[in-house]
Amino acid sequence: MLFAMGYRVISVDNKPPDPLALVREVRTLISGPAMLFDRIVKEGYSAHLESWLHVPETREALPSGSNSRELLVDSHTPVADHPQMTQIFSSVFTRTVDIITSLDRLRTTIDLKKGPHHLAYQATWQQLYQAIQPWPKIGPQGGPLAWPLFLSDEFFTLIQNDDWIARILFLHYGMAMRLLCHRWYVRDWGRRLVLATLEPLDEIPQEWKDTISWIRQAAERED
Repeated sequence: MLFAMGYRVISVDNKPPDPLALVREVRTLISGPAMLFDRIVKEGYSAHLESWLHVPETREALPSGSNSRELLVDSHTPVADHPQMTQIFSSVFTRTVDIITSLDRLRTTIDLKKGPHHLAYQATWQQLYQAIQPWPKIGPQGGPLAWPLFLSDEFFTLIQNDDWIARILFLHYGMAMRLLCHRWYVRDWGRRLVLATLEPLDEIPQEWKDTISWIRQAAERED
C-alpha cells in the first residue's frame, strides 16, 4: 500500500496528474493487500489496517471529552518537548477539524438532495468521514490512504460525469491526504491532487463557491 502511494511521490515525472486516473491506479494497487487482509480474517487473525499502518513506537491518545491530543514521539518523550513537532501536530489538528467541519456541512447538503445517487453519496461520505475522524489515529479501515479501496464504480462514474457532490467529496479526500504530507510516501500528493482537480473548473455553482474557495486556499497554503 505504501508503495502504491510512494512511487508516485518519488517519481521524477513532475507532470500534473490526472486525478481520477491516479486514484483508480491506487485503488487497483491496494486491492492486492486487501485480498491478503481478507485471507487473514478468514484464518482468524485481526486484519484491521490500523495495526499495519500505525508506527509501533508512536503512541497517540485523545482524552475523553477533550479536544487536546496527548502525543508521544517515542515511548517516553512527549511531543510538547519538541517545538517543531508541536507546531506540526497543532497545524494538522486544526486542519483535521476544518475538514470534519466542512464534511458535516456537506452531509447536510447530501441529506437534502434526494435522487437516484443519494445512497452512493451517503455511503461515500460515511467512508470518508470514518477515514478522517479518528486522525491522528489511522482507524480500522486504514484512514485516508485506504479510502480509494472502498469507492464504488458508481462514484467514479459520477466524477467522470462532472457530478458536483462527487467532486466535492473527492476534493475532501485530497485535503485529507494533506494530513499525511510529512510522511515520505505522501508529501505533496494531496495538494497536487486537489490543485489538478480544481485547475479545469471554469464555472462554479453558487452553492459550492465558498467550499471551493476554502479548499483552494487550504491546498495552496504552505505546510
